[in-house]
Amino acid sequence: MIGARDANSALSSIAPQDIGRPVDPMTDSEDIRLIAVNLELAMRNLLSATALPTDIVLTADLRTCRVMAMPTEDGEVQVRVFGL
Repeated sequence: MIGARDANSALSSIAPQDIGRPVDPMTDSEDIRLIAVNLELAMRNLLSATALPTDIVLTADLRTCRVMAMPTEDGEVQVRVFGL
């Protein structure tokens, strides 16, 4: 499901102490790796379209985790995995 939420509401559903972890290509499942790549590419496309980078957070909720793509201050894309 595609929806629009602000970054604060997307992050508020995650425990405050949970900062997530980077995607690990050696241990994460193929589903998580593919979703992470797709979110990263989508975020890069949005950033290249001159969208405001501070307003963009892309999420994918899976049964076992949440994958989030967020821009960093240096213009790169950070993809993190959060446990549910």
